[in-house]
Amino acid sequence: MTIVVAAASPDGIVLAADSRTTFSDGGRHRISSDTADKVFALNQKFGVATYGMALIGDRTINGLMDEFLANTDRDECIDGKTTADKLGAFFHERYEAQFGATQPGTGWPLGFVLAGYDAAGIGRVWEIGIPGPSVTETPVTTASRGALWRGQVDVIGRLIKGYDINAIQAAGKTFDASVQTTLNGLEYIVLTPLTLQDAADMAAFLVRTTIDMQRFSDGTGLAPGLVPGCGGETQMLAVTRAGTEWIRRR
Repeated sequence: MTIVVAAASPDGIVLAADSRTTFSDGGRHRISSDTADKVFALNQKFGVATYGMALIGDRTINGLMDEFLANTDRDECIDGKTTADKLGAFFHERYEAQFGATQPGTGWPLGFVLAGYDAAGIGRVWEIGIPGPSVTETPVTTASRGALWRGQVDVIGRLIKGYDINAIQAAGKTFDASVQTTLNGLEYIVLTPLTLQDAADMAAFLVRTTIDMQRFSDGTGLAPGLVPGCGGETQMLAVTRAGTEWIRRR
C-alpha cells in the first residue's frame, strides 16, 4: 500500500509519497522494498504520484511510466487534463491486457494523482483511477489551496477528524444525529498552505506521521495485525509554473 499527499499553495503544488512496496499472499505478508519510486516528474511540467498496485504483471509502475514517456509526444501534453487523459488511457490499456475487462467493486486497484498548470496559469490536481479510466479534477488548486491524501489514509483521518469513520462503519456502528454532530466538532480546522514551503512541510508531515504510526503500532483493537504498508524515505516533488523540482529524494 501507499500514502500519497498533494498540497497546494499559491506558489505551487507539492506531491509526496512513501517508498514501500509490500507483498501479500493470503495471510502471509512481507515488505518487498523500501526504495520504490512512487512520485514522477513528467517532461519537467507535470508531477504524478501513484498508489495501489505496485506491479501490472511483471512490470513495475516505474517501468511503465518510462514507457509512457517514451511513447508520448511532449507537445501532446499541453495541459494537465490532456496529460491525465493520456496517462489514464495508457495504464488502463496495460491493466486490461493483463487482467481483462474487469471493473473494480470498491475503489480503484491503481490510482494516480497528477499536478500541473493550465493555460490560465492555475495549478490544478487531477485524480486518475484504473481501470476505467476515471479522470476527475479535484478542488485542490493554487487558486483555492488545500490538500488531499490517498492510499492508506486511516492515520491522517484519525489525526484530523478525531476518529476513523471507516473503521466505525466497518464495525457496523452508527450514531444518532446529536452524537454525529459532536463527533464532527472534533475535526481540526486545517490551515491551507500559504507558501510552497508550507505545502512541502504539510505533505512531509502527513506522510511521515503515517509511516511512523504504522511503525509503532500493530493495528487497532477492532482490527489487530496491521500490515505496515507505508515506509522508507519520503519522496517529494514541487510543481510550479517554472516546472518541476525535487525537494527530497533518496
